[in-house]
Amino acid sequence: MYFHPRSEQGKQTVRNNRLHKFLHKRLKISQKFIQSFIIAVRVAGNPVQYQLRKRLAREIISTPKKQLFISQKEGYLFFQPEEIPGISKVVNYCRQLYEGSRRDYPLEDLQKHPTKRFLLSILEGVEFSGHPQLIQFMVSRPILDAATAYFGAVPRLASARLCWSPPNETALSSQLFHFDFEDLTQLKVFINILETQEDQGPLTFLPAHISNQVQRKLGNILGRVRDERIYEASGKGCELKLVGPSGSGAFLDTSRCLHYGSRFNQKDRLVLIIQFLKFHSSYRPTAPFQVPQSIQNFAPDLVQKLALGIN
Repeated sequence: MYFHPRSEQGKQTVRNNRLHKFLHKRLKISQKFIQSFIIAVRVAGNPVQYQLRKRLAREIISTPKKQLFISQKEGYLFFQPEEIPGISKVVNYCRQLYEGSRRDYPLEDLQKHPTKRFLLSILEGVEFSGHPQLIQFMVSRPILDAATAYFGAVPRLASARLCWSPPNETALSSQLFHFDFEDLTQLKVFINILETQEDQGPLTFLPAHISNQVQRKLGNILGRVRDERIYEASGKGCELKLVGPSGSGAFLDTSRCLHYGSRFNQKDRLVLIIQFLKFHSSYRPTAPFQVPQSIQNFAPDLVQKLALGIN
């Protein structure tokens, strides 16, 4: 089910997310315990859908065709534009949206998070419902099959954002190393809309197995962590950066890989971020989609329908 964040259901979701943060970050109750309990309840409440999503994943994994494979150990996969059909059209479309927003809207209208002047939203959440070609791309089978194989079940397309990072001189909030906490595992797809180099604040992360080593040495990481502590635990030089031409990108499990982005930009960075969660995830996005029951010139298959949450 999809709902507007300002609806009553949306407000309830925000309250639930705040409760989750309070239990985990303030009371130090294990995130694994909280989420495992909620997941078990949700699976028990819908066993037919759970088994269907698992069965379709097994079929995808066993199909003898070239797939984008995301390592469970590493928790990430870089890709180039030619590996995902249709990405050039999406890049051009997103660039036009960015240029139109820069022309037509004042800066404060794009700053949807009051403390993040370094990360502005051109599009987010339900706003994508007016751009069906982007939704169709997000569940294109190369992307969706890779996510399904990683989860071992067909996930749901949870949210997306088209983000602009203007030049800045800050290192705070999500510009510092952190984990995302929507679930114990998740996938975000980051696509460079503009060519991105090191002076544009690229997504920077540690692979999952190194992030796990850091967490074992530092203890349970609940918030943002400064570089010095990370490097003391992991050894400097282990971080990877998402740099490359427009249309290049990465799948990243942001729940398992310490990461940051948009730090010390000297030039604009523009990135499309797509989030996949398990259908029974214990955490609901605060800016979910509102997907129409039919999308013009698009006949989704069963896997795509499950990811979109449509009948």
